[in-house]
Amino acid sequence: MLIGQDFEKIEWDFMGLHLLEPNAMIGDIIIFVVALTLAFKVKTHSLHTAFFIHWKRFFVIFGVSFLMGGFGHLFYNYWGVPGKFFSWYSGMFAALMIELAMISLFPLVEWRKRLRILSFSKLVVSIALATYIYSTVDLEADPSKGLIVPTLNSVIGLGLSLGLLGYYYQRKIDVSFKYLWISTLILIPSAAVQSMKINVHQWFDRNDISHILLITSIVFYYTAVNKFYKSLR
Repeated sequence: MLIGQDFEKIEWDFMGLHLLEPNAMIGDIIIFVVALTLAFKVKTHSLHTAFFIHWKRFFVIFGVSFLMGGFGHLFYNYWGVPGKFFSWYSGMFAALMIELAMISLFPLVEWRKRLRILSFSKLVVSIALATYIYSTVDLEADPSKGLIVPTLNSVIGLGLSLGLLGYYYQRKIDVSFKYLWISTLILIPSAAVQSMKINVHQWFDRNDISHILLITSIVFYYTAVNKFYKSLR
């Protein structure tokens, strides 16, 4: 186990290609499969409402984002930091889908438009800030700086939509929404693992630990959505 520093990246030569971090690729593929499975399950629900439509879109974008992120790890020797841009940008759009889904149920109709404007405005500002960083900062020296804006965007957006609105909807709409604010608590250990660089093994590092927590969280998302759907029947 290593704490405070990372293991050397695993190198993998395959068919003449010098690849990196196959463990990260495996984890990202698992997330992709789980996310698309959940998207398919949500698709079987009543998709004539914005709530279910946005949740389906979230699972699809989230899954594709991690799949491409896995390729960014695997082909880092060829693509460099730009190979990670797609997953960083798409992650912000995935957060937007959750925000729009939760806003669609807000009981005060006149506030829904305002909240949607705020959500889109946050996305625009985040994309602009991220693009500025990607264009001016030497990310090759420290790629983790590229995650600052996407992470802050998610923390703010999901904290308010899943945390605050999730708790509010649990009290006002249905108890199933408790799984959403609980899901935000599941990700707290992930932040600790990443910031403290807690690595169990070279083949099971801090990113792999975060992958397990992320999978748990999106399963909680689906549990909330599915239980809410059943409460409407």
